[in-house]
Amino acid sequence: MTIDPRLVQRRRTVAEDKAKQNLSRLLKFLAVVVAAGSLVWLVFSPWLSITRVDTTGIEVSSGNTVLAERGVIAGTPMIQVSESATEAALLEDPWIKTAEVDKHWPDRVTVSIVERSPVAWTNTESGWTRRAIDGIALPSDSDPDNEMARIDMPHLADAAAETAPDMLGALLFIEALPTDLREGTIVTTNEGELWASVAGYQVRLGRGVEMREKALSLDALLDRKIPEGSLLTLIAPTNPSYKTPEAGAGDGAGAQNDETAGDGNGDD
Repeated sequence: MTIDPRLVQRRRTVAEDKAKQNLSRLLKFLAVVVAAGSLVWLVFSPWLSITRVDTTGIEVSSGNTVLAERGVIAGTPMIQVSESATEAALLEDPWIKTAEVDKHWPDRVTVSIVERSPVAWTNTESGWTRRAIDGIALPSDSDPDNEMARIDMPHLADAAAETAPDMLGALLFIEALPTDLREGTIVTTNEGELWASVAGYQVRLGRGVEMREKALSLDALLDRKIPEGSLLTLIAPTNPSYKTPEAGAGDGAGAQNDETAGDGNGDD
């Protein structure tokens, strides 16, 4: 039996077309593989790896250690650095208040950190520690010294100290005091009010509101050379008053005139 030559040619043409299609598919697949491999090589190559890390604000915190642990160092491919994850890791250090990590392609990373500063030694149920102005406890490897003011609130749970109005108010008051008045200052609570011992004076502060204003009012009042040991009342910072050790009442405000002074009961 003989086969029609035209049928043989048709079969040969179909087979050749199929082979060409398979070869074309194979070449396209190989091209995709090569392109993907080249891209992977590129993103992990020295051309797109960190060559410089610029940091600002790192002094007492563990910022540099955290960056090294997260791989934010020279030689790490930029693609492996997560800005948000690195920021979160930095903020786990209580010394670090804010952290901003930015990648600048192709090879540079900048890290901007704002650290907290201790304002006073504070005593809570957990004992003494230093705290920043926002109430965050800062690690310390020493006992209270005389270089900073103290806030003595042993009844206050450590977990609540970060948001307690009395603690935050006392910190604001101390921070606003002139530097020469902070040393030796002690702030306590008594019957729901804040009291302070400042430069030999007992100061009734009242509730933990307008604390910066009360600190400024105290400074102005002390400029009047009030007898040491006097009891100063700053419940209303615009109308401070004092009582001498002999129980003689003072004349009231030292910061404003009588027309604008309050009645001394501004936050009772």
